[in-house]
Amino acid sequence: SALFLITLVVIGGKQGFKAVVGLIFTILCIVFILVPLCLKGYSSVLITCLVILITNVACYALIGGIQIKTVTACMGSMCGVLVAAILAYLAQQLTGLTTFQMDEAEALLLVKAEYPLQMRGLFISGILIASMGAVMDIAMDIASSLDELHKHKPELTSRELFKSGMNIGRDAMGTMANTLVLAFAGTSLNMMILIYSYGVSFNQLINTDFVAIEIIRAVAGSMGIVLTVPFVAAISAGAYHRKKETKRN
Repeated sequence: SALFLITLVVIGGKQGFKAVVGLIFTILCIVFILVPLCLKGYSSVLITCLVILITNVACYALIGGIQIKTVTACMGSMCGVLVAAILAYLAQQLTGLTTFQMDEAEALLLVKAEYPLQMRGLFISGILIASMGAVMDIAMDIASSLDELHKHKPELTSRELFKSGMNIGRDAMGTMANTLVLAFAGTSLNMMILIYSYGVSFNQLINTDFVAIEIIRAVAGSMGIVLTVPFVAAISAGAYHRKKETKRN
């Protein structure tokens, strides 16, 4: 961990140091805000959304200060994360999968005997936290690119800026979504090999609770990434158009 942080500062310089501060702040929010409040019985989904909002604002402010590109990136990433939450909830309702089908369910039930923990929301909360990093990444990429475009070509209309943002996003969303899917596949690889070794058919394999949960996580998170692109592009285009109109008046 120390080597990673040092490398980030050495290679990233001032921005790397800010990234380290933002990373530490995010970890502290999860450990000292999210986890304790969940154990006290508060809604894990609402607390997770609050923590994501706080960390989004803090990280973007640290990296780029309070300006149009950071504000639009923050707004767009929050929209993307909320989309992931909605899709995860719908998938959960359709499939009947909850936290009770997860590996940690038995241990969490023992914890629930001592704490007023609400287990049902933990599944969605986990998806939100897992997808937050990738969503923030692509949101900042689009917002920063459109900021540079506006600086060099302020005559571009809001429609042209939106179109440019979508074109930039299309190149990035494929790799981002793939990264998230592979991350979830990597965490479940050992279990999938174990299940498959018993001669389980492909249809049975993908319909087991364990694999189905990973599929929902990957798809919901990836949809959040993909839909972050038009959110950020539209918000940025509108913000720069309003800025240009304000200067004219």
